[in-house]
Amino acid sequence: MAAPKKLLVLDLGMQSLRLAEFTTSSTGALKLLRAARREFLLDPALDTSRPDQARLAVQEILKEWKLKKSDVVLVLPAHTVFSRVVPLDVPGGAAGPIDAVVKFEAQQNIPFPLDEVVWDYVVKGETPSGGVNVVFVAVKSDILESFCHAVTANGLKIISVTVAPLALYDALRYVFPEEPESTTLLLDIGSRTSNMVIAAPDSFFSRSIPSGGLAVTTAIAKDIHASLEEAEHLKITRGSVALGAGFEPPSDPIEANLARIARQSLLKTQADISRSLSYYRSNMGGSDPQRILLTGGMASMPYLAEFLNEKLQKDVSFFNPLHDISGGEIDHSTTASFIESNANNLGELVGGALELIPETRTSIRLLTSSLTKQRELAKRLPHLVGAMLLFLAALAAWYVYAVKASMVTRDETSRISSSIAEEKDIFSRIQKIASEQTVVETTATQLLSAIHLREAYPMILADLSARVPERFLWITEIQPVGDATQKGGTARVSEGQGPITALLVKGLYLDNPRQASVIDDLVTSLQSSEIFSVEEKEKSKIITQRGSPSGEYWAYPFSLRIPLRTPFTPLP
Repeated sequence: MAAPKKLLVLDLGMQSLRLAEFTTSSTGALKLLRAARREFLLDPALDTSRPDQARLAVQEILKEWKLKKSDVVLVLPAHTVFSRVVPLDVPGGAAGPIDAVVKFEAQQNIPFPLDEVVWDYVVKGETPSGGVNVVFVAVKSDILESFCHAVTANGLKIISVTVAPLALYDALRYVFPEEPESTTLLLDIGSRTSNMVIAAPDSFFSRSIPSGGLAVTTAIAKDIHASLEEAEHLKITRGSVALGAGFEPPSDPIEANLARIARQSLLKTQADISRSLSYYRSNMGGSDPQRILLTGGMASMPYLAEFLNEKLQKDVSFFNPLHDISGGEIDHSTTASFIESNANNLGELVGGALELIPETRTSIRLLTSSLTKQRELAKRLPHLVGAMLLFLAALAAWYVYAVKASMVTRDETSRISSSIAEEKDIFSRIQKIASEQTVVETTATQLLSAIHLREAYPMILADLSARVPERFLWITEIQPVGDATQKGGTARVSEGQGPITALLVKGLYLDNPRQASVIDDLVTSLQSSEIFSVEEKEKSKIITQRGSPSGEYWAYPFSLRIPLRTPFTPLP
């Protein structure tokens, strides 16, 4: 029996990098083989050096593991990624034409030019009104390229790129598959961001709050006039969160001061969490979470769970994604040590490892253009090798044939030479007849085109007129067009310049209750036409312009490029 597939998961945090190797057990469950962690330089001013730090850290870990090549899943931290959950009203809900509106919505919701980012979307459930929740994820191309280069420079092959909120959601659903009807809030309080992930029945919501452990470290450093590294060490070794009234502070004055600073810093984070929950309830139609789970690097800070319990008025427990995952086989002591030191911060690793169990993960495509080309080349490589072998075999067969043919050619040459003079005379007479035939065919073609055109235009206009809605829409211009001269372009047809393959129809639609949907009605009506070639899946290509109603004008422009079933040639 073949050995189970092994997979590396690389979690790139703001403050640390964690690399873990997973496989699957005989029952199909995840199995953690080994894992390691490396710290980054803490100063946020050194963000530009993160890819180089990641490259060196991965190189060091792979050298310790004596591992040269492997597949890897890259988990991007939330502070490098833009993500937003957008409810969209799509006709037909999740089964409707979501792709037709997603790109337009992406331009409205992603705060970067789309040609500067790598983006994708995933549908996560339906809204109470019958729409769908679309999760947009985007990352700047240069940032993703730099991290991918840092990983591939060490001989690793990136097979998938995901983001921390989706990885946490997948890990949550993997650990608690038996509770689909409950609403769970997973709080991932990291160094720079605090990720809220809400898993509800057939729904998903996430928000990244730009505050976390680094804010506490910075406040400590400012209060005691120390460096960030010294403040971070104090926070880890002696820090805690002060509890509310009725609880005595720590007896050590330094620890009491650290607890006070941590509480003051975390109050802002807690306020943002409360506001986000209110937004989820009021705008997304969500319900209060029945359970709050805490994870992230800050989760291990003493009394943090009690602080959130006090402020959110909900029971807060810790999220253990290794609840049903067996330990390593390579070096159990090292793996156990890693799990113990990262007990509350393993969600992203487990979520990324679900690439081994595709049916349990959220499929999202965030690959750079270079990685996409490499994957396509790898798929085509066997076919290219086969084609090359066939080409070489064809060359060999052709050589054998050429040798034999040359012998036959020499025998036939003498016989053919004697009949060349006679055949030249016959050829000249055939050419004369052919030229006369060409003149006749040209004249006949012109006559047939004239007859066809006399019938074509009235039939086209009558069919188009019969399908225009009676109200709210009228046509102002009809222009015959030919094939596009370039991708996305339209070639206008002048007299005698190529066949007419489509009509360019321009017009206006009145400001009405259904707005631009009247254009879709016209396109849908054209699908039953015997003259126009309109397919359901081609509707987005036919509507080349759709004015967005703003309320400032009484009518808005639209433009359609409607293909003809049978092209015809205009008169010269």
